Amino acid sequence: MFQFKLPCLIVTLVVTLFFPTLASAKWSLTPRIYVEGEYDDNIFLTETAEQDDFITTVSPGINLQYLDPTAEVSLDYEYQRYWYYDFSELDSDGHRARALARKDFWNWFGAGIRETLIISEDPIELTGLEEFERPSIRRGRNRYTRNIVEPDATFRFGENRSIRLGYRYNILRNKAEDIADQDGHAINGLLTFRFDIRNGLEVFYEYINQHYKETIPPSPDEDFDGHDVRGIYTHYFNPKTSVFLEYEYFQRDFDTETTESFDYKVHNPRLGFSRDLYENITLSADAGYSLRKAEGRKDEEAFSGRGNLSAEYKRLTLSLYGETGFAEDFTSAETLGFSEFWAAGCNGTYQPLERLWVAGFFYIGRDRFVDTDRRDRLWSARGSVRYGLLRWLFLSFEYVHNERDSNIPFESFRENRYLGRITVQYDIAEHFQ
Repeated sequence: MFQFKLPCLIVTLVVTLFFPTLASAKWSLTPRIYVEGEYDDNIFLTETAEQDDFITTVSPGINLQYLDPTAEVSLDYEYQRYWYYDFSELDSDGHRARALARKDFWNWFGAGIRETLIISEDPIELTGLEEFERPSIRRGRNRYTRNIVEPDATFRFGENRSIRLGYRYNILRNKAEDIADQDGHAINGLLTFRFDIRNGLEVFYEYINQHYKETIPPSPDEDFDGHDVRGIYTHYFNPKTSVFLEYEYFQRDFDTETTESFDYKVHNPRLGFSRDLYENITLSADAGYSLRKAEGRKDEEAFSGRGNLSAEYKRLTLSLYGETGFAEDFTSAETLGFSEFWAAGCNGTYQPLERLWVAGFFYIGRDRFVDTDRRDRLWSARGSVRYGLLRWLFLSFEYVHNERDSNIPFESFRENRYLGRITVQYDIAEHFQ
């Protein structure tokens, strides 16, 4: 074990300087590298004349986790190098990183920051910020950069009473000239106030400024300012059961109004409940009515509702999701606008053996973009098997299916991906614990 002494001393010194409470903290530092082979039967996501290829990826990365009673640090970064068998001109590299840092400086004050970075040419973009996320979709394989930075500060003035102030900067840069670069700024605040053991209130406000740069060929100006307000009153019958009344209001004010981009306001009241059925099983649901009003245009109405079931039982974790109502798409590559939608999904993992993990994911959604008369049905499915050959060596296989049916010509596609991966990883923290 002599060969590990010098690295361990260096890591110990760095960690001691930056994390003085290391002795009482839970932490891990895991470098890794994987080699992956992938077959994709529609690499450009075209409706016809699909092109397939084999893609080899080599990706070194590192994961850091640190947690103590007053601080949390989470970092995951990987560099990706891609080689294409047939389309060698697409050989490229990419980066993917997620970071979170949070610290309670005093009992009454804490601050944190979260950042997501994606530099890629994959036409299916998923940030990973939501479990059931609607992907951003592109045609072809052109390089883009997505960077989302979210600092926040929390002021506490009693038990379950706080004010959180936050800022979000969401940028998108595209090599493709027909996709607009984006800069999105948002300033928000959240008031949490627990009146007593039975009653609580949350009030949220956010101001949004969204800017799009010019494209080639030119596209209509879609810049806008937005205001989002949400209030939730909750009554707790007991620690396991609560009911809530929620009201959401948001408006969009476009710099230049067109037939597809115009000012509107949305009202959305809901009534719902949350119930812990068992120790690790939670069910929540709500239902309401959504109304969009725009001057000189027909009002749009929709039933709105959400349902979630999350469960953990022994070696099984499971999430079920369903939602319907109004939605907006102003930050994806396509910026499709305002829609009436429904979506449902399932996500689960199971560990049948000590070194064997099985995972599955399914999502289906339908969007009716009311201002462009566009209708899309999107569904995605993933399944994977991961086996630990040794404590530091893992073998995995994954299948991914993505499909979109659209009434707009050439916007439909179907894609299948088959992936095999060998991963080497080692937790350095094992030498300190």
